[in-house]
Amino acid sequence: MAFRTVIYTTAALVAAALMLPINVAGNESGCVYSYDPSKDYFPDKVESKYGSGFEITYKGNAKFIRNNIANENYVLYQCGTPIPDGVNATPANSLQVGNWTKVAAVPGSKVVLSSAPASAIIETLGLQNTVAASYKFFTVTSACMQKQLASLPSVDQTYATPSARRRSVASHGLVRRVSYDLGNEGLQWTFTTYGMNDPRSFSVNPENATDMLGKAEWIKFVAAFYNKEAEANTIFSEIESRYNALKKSAPNRATKPSVGIARYNKVANGTIIGWTMVPAQKWLQQGLSDAGLDAYTGDMRSFTNADEFYKAVSGWGILIDTSIEPLSHGGAKVPEWQDLVNGYKLGSSSGITKSAGIKSLQFVDPNAIYRSDLISSTGNATDADEHLQIEPDVLLGDFIKLASSSSGTKDAHWYRNMPLEVPVEWMSPNNCSG
Repeated sequence: MAFRTVIYTTAALVAAALMLPINVAGNESGCVYSYDPSKDYFPDKVESKYGSGFEITYKGNAKFIRNNIANENYVLYQCGTPIPDGVNATPANSLQVGNWTKVAAVPGSKVVLSSAPASAIIETLGLQNTVAASYKFFTVTSACMQKQLASLPSVDQTYATPSARRRSVASHGLVRRVSYDLGNEGLQWTFTTYGMNDPRSFSVNPENATDMLGKAEWIKFVAAFYNKEAEANTIFSEIESRYNALKKSAPNRATKPSVGIARYNKVANGTIIGWTMVPAQKWLQQGLSDAGLDAYTGDMRSFTNADEFYKAVSGWGILIDTSIEPLSHGGAKVPEWQDLVNGYKLGSSSGITKSAGIKSLQFVDPNAIYRSDLISSTGNATDADEHLQIEPDVLLGDFIKLASSSSGTKDAHWYRNMPLEVPVEWMSPNNCSG
């Protein structure tokens, strides 16, 4: 299965453009050279209808975004017009914890990447040419984005606190000021994955949305930084339609099979020290339910006794594994089926044992153990952090395949069947055909 970057825009956007009245002007594609305070500079707008985690409003020459997940406020104003009256950006040297106000002129044209979902969204919008640099430890799975980033400069993070306040930082539990060193290259801002004490970073957080379609709404969020609201609305509408159509086609059972997330806990010397049951996030609960499945939503529970763990998960029909395989010299590798056999103490290289505890595990015999790392990169990235986060329609399709299979599916887009030993699809720049 080749790496999949969905091109939503070509035919749909041409058709949409043909339907527009000839005299309708959209959002500006660059800076303007005069300012009219009575003008609506953003006739194309987006809104958040689902549980995305952000809110956006428009007024004149500005967009006001509240990122509730990162606890930050963003004011985006049309390049070539003034910053709106009453807008005060949090000073760059502030020790304020959270609720920063950050201000930027749009549209973006020279940005830094430190967010896998933002990278996927930029590709979806066809805006790869706006990426001018990346954080030096940033990795992605997209082969073409890997190729592009390899040719671009990288930036460091800097950690600093004004010297007069250093003692109070420790005594009051404040955090040190963290920022990206954008230098003098004309770089505008960094798309990152969490709120930072950096006036030129903007957090992109579809992984924390509470709704499946809310994840895709982050395409609208990123599009607002480029004045590409019209394109984002078209893309989102397509995703929404496909999602709802798939939802109608999902298996309809009186009793939904149960899905649980778990991991074995291994230390670097290879010793298994326990097992953990992990409750599904709200968006995952919804997606599994829409596919005809029932997610485990109880407390996070840890076990040091295998039989007690088996008893706790015995009702699960499908296991989604999130374990990591630590390496003795540091870092980790992607687990394979034999690693899971050993990690969950299911047997040995000769096969699964038939102990009473293991016989109680419903997910073993039907080959219903999966991991979301089917598409990964040699740089230790996985597409579960990238395109999976903004394509809920494709994700729902995966869940329906998991729900519909009686002996394990091998053709999911992101979910790798472990007992059937589906191999990882390793992405590198060599996979880029563009």
